[in-house]
Amino acid sequence: MRPNKIRRLAAAAALGAAAAAIWVAPEAKADDVQTYLEVLEERGIYAKSGEGTLVMAGQMVCNGIENGYTPMQMAEKVYYATDSSITAGDAGYIVGAAVAGLCPEYLYLMEGN
Repeated sequence: MRPNKIRRLAAAAALGAAAAAIWVAPEAKADDVQTYLEVLEERGIYAKSGEGTLVMAGQMVCNGIENGYTPMQMAEKVYYATDSSITAGDAGYIVGAAVAGLCPEYLYLMEGN
């Protein structure tokens, strides 16, 4: 991976930590997906391919972290797995929003990033 891309993804992970700090859900509930999408919308994050892409990305983040990936690794995975409308910064924010809203049990991983 190129050094510039690594720096952008590191910055994206830091942005994701900021997103997690902004929106903290006490535990996952049925309407958390809608709230997650609203948080992304407020940030101006949309996928050309639709909301399903963002939902898939959020679920991928939670599943990946559950399986031992770091938030930074998940930001990279989100960046490459989504369509071209998602920037590295968006990917980091998606990670933070997903952790905060869809799998808050992993919020501790966002601290200090």
